[in-house]
Amino acid sequence: MNIIRVFPRRTSYTPGDGMAFVGDPPGLLIPPHDEVHISCAFTWDKAECERLRYQWQMYTDKPVKLGGPAYASPCGTFEPGMYVKRGVTFTSYGCNNKCAFCLVPGREGALRELPVTEGNIIQDNNFLQCSRSHKDAVFAMLKSQAQICFKGGLQNDLIDDHFVENVRGLRIKELWLACDDDAAVDGMARAVEKLKKAGFAREHIRCYVLIGTRLHRHKTIDDIDIGETTMQENERRLQAVYAAGAMPFAQILQPAECFCEYPPEWKKFARQWMRPPSIIAHCERGTDMNDYST
Repeated sequence: MNIIRVFPRRTSYTPGDGMAFVGDPPGLLIPPHDEVHISCAFTWDKAECERLRYQWQMYTDKPVKLGGPAYASPCGTFEPGMYVKRGVTFTSYGCNNKCAFCLVPGREGALRELPVTEGNIIQDNNFLQCSRSHKDAVFAMLKSQAQICFKGGLQNDLIDDHFVENVRGLRIKELWLACDDDAAVDGMARAVEKLKKAGFAREHIRCYVLIGTRLHRHKTIDDIDIGETTMQENERRLQAVYAAGAMPFAQILQPAECFCEYPPEWKKFARQWMRPPSIIAHCERGTDMNDYST
């Protein structure tokens, strides 16, 4: 079946083939197709995706379907290159944890393993919850890959000798951990120490650090009090990640129900903690990044 896939915005993961489009239809230049799928990843893109469905329906007499993670569409199998670019692969969906700030359990359910497809970027939500036999199959696939990234976020307390020994033999570019709150700092530090002992340097060990408001459920933007979590609190956790031997990457929290427009000083703070040169200068040489209001 020939399926046109439409996305509301271009990201680093957007497919680049001739059947993938961003935004409105290109007039009469639409290739032959059987269906059009409007893919919506984020809740705040729903209105735009619904508009795109209407626009695309005007240019085709074929079915135009709207779905994706924002609509909690069922995740059956993974088809490489379909909704994310080739090279990115999911070998499992879901997660058995129930973190308050995470939408994965509610949208994808408990972890389930998928057939292993080739790719150098493992995007599973919680790869380390998979069975050993499944992980071994993934490691075997990765032996033929280069620039390997585990981008989904590796659960700190599940980084064991089996994982460490297997990734040591691979051409690893990045291993991504997560440090979502202060309670995760010690576990993150222990995980980083294991990876450092296996020979991985800071350039290989990246860490998502959730920053922003502590609130996780809102009805409107007006319900959000950005001041609930101070930048100093976030700064301490980001500094702790760097001190442990990993490179932090700030992720500013967005509630599920709406897009929260953070003040300019928060956006600047987040950007500064996304750029390794800025982070290194700040942490190693004392460069002042704290020119934001509190």
